[in-house]
Amino acid sequence: MSKLQEKIAEIDRASKRSRTINLVLWLFVFGLVLVAGYFAYTAHIAENKATLMAQKNDSLLTIANEAKRNLMASEEETQRKLDSLIRKSVTGLWQQTASINTLTAYSNYAKKNPNDSIHGDDLVAAVNKLLVNSGFVQYQETNGNKLYTPVNLSLDGDFVRFKTDKAVRNGAIGINNCGSSSPRKIGVIVQDKIVRIKRLCEASGSKSIWAEIEYTK
Repeated sequence: MSKLQEKIAEIDRASKRSRTINLVLWLFVFGLVLVAGYFAYTAHIAENKATLMAQKNDSLLTIANEAKRNLMASEEETQRKLDSLIRKSVTGLWQQTASINTLTAYSNYAKKNPNDSIHGDDLVAAVNKLLVNSGFVQYQETNGNKLYTPVNLSLDGDFVRFKTDKAVRNGAIGINNCGSSSPRKIGVIVQDKIVRIKRLCEASGSKSIWAEIEYTK
């Protein structure tokens, strides 16, 4: 074989190798394009799913918020109706109590309605109006004998009953600075009548105690 033929054969082999390499490179590039397309398609599908899921969540959230608003409105309406019923009930009970107009009745009302913001001031005023009279009564004798029995009422102040009928005076006998210095009788408290203690006056050097009381005739 001549040198020229050998040169042509060598060029032909080089050309075949080049075509083979180009083919391999194109196949590789085509493969990359296919992989990229697959991932792009997968990403598109995932994006669509995410969009649909977000729209569904937004719809569910809207429904939930609407249900919550309706529930809150229903609860507020229920509370308004309940408050109205309570006000009517409390007002009716107060009217009944005021018609009875006794310390025991007012105490029972206060016990049943400890947080009454409607008639709280009316209650205080009614009790004070009922206990409009005041005077002095011997509360404890010189030997320490107590002349009263405590009474537990759900009202402001300390309340007692006296064990016997007691004369009410305008001052304490034998105690200075406790009403009139020349005490005289101004009324009578019958046995077991409930009175409110306004203040106590203790005798010097003795166990005798007089009480200024508030009472109703």
